[in-house]
Amino acid sequence: MHQPHNATVIITHHNADLDALASLVGASVLFPGARALRGRSISPPVRKYLALHKDHFELTPYQKVSPEEVDRVVIVDVRDRRRLKEYEPLLQKPGVEILVFDHHPASAHDVQTQQAWVEPTGSCATLMAERIKDHGKLSLNVAPATLLLLGIYADTGKLCFDSTTPRDVDAAAYLLRQGANLRVINRYLSEEFSPQQQHLLLNMLAQTEEISVSAVEIALSRGQAPRFVKGAAFVVGRIMNMGGHDAILGVIEFTKDKRVQLIGRSRVPYVHMGQLLKPFGGGGHAGAGAATVKKGDVDQIIAQLHEALAQANLSPTRVSDLMSAPVQTIHHDAPLEDLERLLKRWDISGVPVLKDDELCGVISVRDIAKARERDLMHSPVSAFMSNELKTIAPDEPVEDALDLMTREDIGRLPVLHEQRLVGI
Repeated sequence: MHQPHNATVIITHHNADLDALASLVGASVLFPGARALRGRSISPPVRKYLALHKDHFELTPYQKVSPEEVDRVVIVDVRDRRRLKEYEPLLQKPGVEILVFDHHPASAHDVQTQQAWVEPTGSCATLMAERIKDHGKLSLNVAPATLLLLGIYADTGKLCFDSTTPRDVDAAAYLLRQGANLRVINRYLSEEFSPQQQHLLLNMLAQTEEISVSAVEIALSRGQAPRFVKGAAFVVGRIMNMGGHDAILGVIEFTKDKRVQLIGRSRVPYVHMGQLLKPFGGGGHAGAGAATVKKGDVDQIIAQLHEALAQANLSPTRVSDLMSAPVQTIHHDAPLEDLERLLKRWDISGVPVLKDDELCGVISVRDIAKARERDLMHSPVSAFMSNELKTIAPDEPVEDALDLMTREDIGRLPVLHEQRLVGI
């Protein structure tokens, strides 16, 4: 299982959390030479962690891997195919070998695999740490040991959630012996909830689905508890932040109190939680809403929410509404002198770069300045362009474009439709 493989990739679920990231890195230790793929969406805690620690790990953007290059896929911390949509071209390739490492319960949507290691531990990172330890010839340095322990602590509430097993504790001890840095780990772990909130958080995370309505990502999270949980709204908000969703609807059944609490949170103005929850006897404003249904049927309430979301007239400003089109571009082998004349003629500060009519980079006046300092203005555009591309689709909400540009510190964002440049 651990022999090098020429065309192996490692993937995990949409909105990857810390346990998923840790499992990716752990699997890359188990499968030398395999490429761990970074998906389209990662959770805010993972983004925060990678901002300072990405240089310790080799993660390949999923767009840079062609299915033709791959003959084995290792899936970690997930097996529900609905959470792997961006990797469908890999999973559908005829003859591809699929291996799974997971700790979640089975579902009707699970990927069909040749081999699966599915075990009821509190964290998938535990499975990775155990196998590294048992291999005998593999070793960990501080960075992956720290990340694996961070993944275990994040998914087990620092070994306090009910889902924690002795194996998680043993794996944590092994990682500490390998030099895992607790100061780094504590920097990235969230503030503690009460025991009741922790239990509710774990319960709801396992029952959260994401619904896409007009390219707006809304989480629908179900939970149960015997009695009313004080601060349940903070739990719902935490799930929204962890997943990076635009909005969330929490449906919590308090069995002994015989009532169902609905909690809505939204970070975008076009998902109005007060209006969505009004038919349930609740209210609120655009960013927050709530309702309580006495002796309500949870399944019926969730079905009503699905219907309400399907009929919702969400009208965010789209990227296509604000992008510039057509786009001024330049060919990758054009000399920088031509680029300079183009920028002056159109009074712009940068353009996308094309090769065979496909986007291959972006270049700006700052790149021209670097070339002039080195007396290399005769060089082709490709020598100074940035090829680490960030792009967006025209139907995405403009808030997503703004978030991406802010997060990546970029001044222009090419807009692609079916891999064709349509705006900027």
